[in-house]
Amino acid sequence: MPERIWHPISKLEFFVEHTRRWLADVKENAEALEEARAKPHVLADTDVARVKRVYTEQAADLALFEEQAEKWGQLPDLSPSRRQKLKTLNEQLAGLRELNKKVLELADELAKGTIDTVMAASDAELGLAALLGQSPGA
Repeated sequence: MPERIWHPISKLEFFVEHTRRWLADVKENAEALEEARAKPHVLADTDVARVKRVYTEQAADLALFEEQAEKWGQLPDLSPSRRQKLKTLNEQLAGLRELNKKVLELADELAKGTIDTVMAASDAELGLAALLGQSPGA
């Protein structure tokens, strides 16, 4: 495993801006997955697997950002301005953590009704699911 790189406090503004954009992207992706709830069959197993892989990796990246923010928070001589920016960063990271969890939960839910699942179901399974108002595999 490579050695952990700690960044100087002068990089705080970069981290705040980066996580702001990151949060906006994840919100957009979460909204798209939320829309897919009504029609999970538009997704393939590979689509859902990719979402799971990306957001599992993202959770690891979030841990690195959280560790960095914690390290900066321990600095004794932070200016009020930097303390405020660090607070903003921590709030954004908490939002990212929550959204990341939501996306992974949605991916698990959507995996039960992908086009691959529908195509693999028998006519009887499809008929029963339709009568019950469910997606095949649910």
